[in-house]
Amino acid sequence: MDRVIIVSGGRLGDAEFFRRRVSAVKNRLLVACDGGARHLATLGIGPDVIIGDMDSLSAEALASWERRGVKIVRYPVNKDFTDTQLALDYALSCRPVAVEIWGALGGRIDHTLANIYLLQRAWEAGVQACLIDEFTEVSLAEKETKIAGAAGCLVSIIALSPVVEGISLEGFQYPLDGENLSFAESRGISNIITAPMATIRVNRGSLLIVRYRRAGVFPEAD
Repeated sequence: MDRVIIVSGGRLGDAEFFRRRVSAVKNRLLVACDGGARHLATLGIGPDVIIGDMDSLSAEALASWERRGVKIVRYPVNKDFTDTQLALDYALSCRPVAVEIWGALGGRIDHTLANIYLLQRAWEAGVQACLIDEFTEVSLAEKETKIAGAAGCLVSIIALSPVVEGISLEGFQYPLDGENLSFAESRGISNIITAPMATIRVNRGSLLIVRYRRAGVFPEAD
């Protein structure tokens, strides 16, 4: 399987953006986190799996999905992990090449932060994961990460480890050459891609990449 798309229950945003994105991915599994199934219903797309405590879906909606052959994985309401983490663990068990998580940004800050740290969980399992909305793509840096066709777009890098070592940036307004970035500093915020191909290299540590899709277009401008 190439890709698992997880649809969480948070803000989804531009429906047409997600319709185009899901139609472009052929060999994929679509997993809804409980109320994420409502987002998919709005898009006119059926999930393959619904996971969670089902506190955001009516019994009628759940029965309707079941009649259509959707796999339902139920958990108790009083559980230790969020529906998004449970969905990610299910996704990782399918051994995909990559995982996308929609509806995981914005809204409650505690959920957003937890979703960001779930990227580390996927990385430790050897799977590249990202959080996506119509404005932003959030992921962890590989040893070498290339970004093509995004000249003029804003990119921020944030250390998730106490220290991220040996960071090099090529094709950016503010380049770096083998420098370190600590968890408690903001030096990596608001860089600009200046080349047709930008490259981020990391020797050691977890480095978060926040990339905005269009130059000068941000969520707060909506």
